[in-house]
Amino acid sequence: MSWFPASKDHLPLTWWKQTPVYLAAVIALAGVASMVFTSLLMAVNPTWIEPLFFSVNHLLSGWVWTPATYVLVNPPSLFFLLTSYLLWSFGESIERHLGRWSFVKLVISLVLVSPLLLCILSLLGPQPRDWPAMGMGELGFGVFLAFAALYPTAQVSIIILTLEVRVLAIAIVAVDVLMCLAGHNWPGLFLLAGQVATAVGYIRYEQGRLQLPSFKLWSRRKSQSKPKLQVYNPEKRSAKPAAVDAKETVMDIDAILDKISHQGMASLTSQERQALEKASEKLGKKSR
Repeated sequence: MSWFPASKDHLPLTWWKQTPVYLAAVIALAGVASMVFTSLLMAVNPTWIEPLFFSVNHLLSGWVWTPATYVLVNPPSLFFLLTSYLLWSFGESIERHLGRWSFVKLVISLVLVSPLLLCILSLLGPQPRDWPAMGMGELGFGVFLAFAALYPTAQVSIIILTLEVRVLAIAIVAVDVLMCLAGHNWPGLFLLAGQVATAVGYIRYEQGRLQLPSFKLWSRRKSQSKPKLQVYNPEKRSAKPAAVDAKETVMDIDAILDKISHQGMASLTSQERQALEKASEKLGKKSR
């Protein structure tokens, strides 16, 4: 895609005062701007917000834009500002690791999962058709869960307590589950399960640990009858242009450095250590 060139997929969108600015930061700032926008609309005429938030009845009435615009309805609160900061911080780490286009697909999946699940719940009766969806809280929470799935052993400090991010994520989800059970909020429990499944499932898919089911029987038979063997060919690799190899090396080193910043040197594999040593040797030769 022209908007997301592969050569710049792991690079920031722009720079501001020698600080890289990624897409996650732009989305977080857009959320803060939407909070101001929502406040102005509520001050002038609260009914003007109605065409923006999602419900199944709105969708059936022809408001087909609401599955995308419901995230723009953010009433002012300090908690939302905290959510925007977490979206910025955790989302930037995911974007640097997976690339900008992959991060966009994650955001789209997290935005659409709630309207999709509400549509499924509406099949059970007329009441779920009035249940609204609004705000970026679920998006920020989903990005946090995706970060926990990508960097489970990363350390997160809360005042005087330091925890692994996976422990914190499990604790938050467990509390939400207990709140839904205590309040008999079965739809909320269903939506929570969808958020967790979408965030964790997407990261596992990007890591190659989860594959989407194939519904084409003929292609499955073809792959079983003729298994593909991947053989390393040094001549074929050397045939790549030097510019392409340099870009791949930069991306690999960026991913390794990102992994070190979150999980430490002990988390590196032997191959990653060799790649890091080779990169440092090349830099040393260039400096001479």
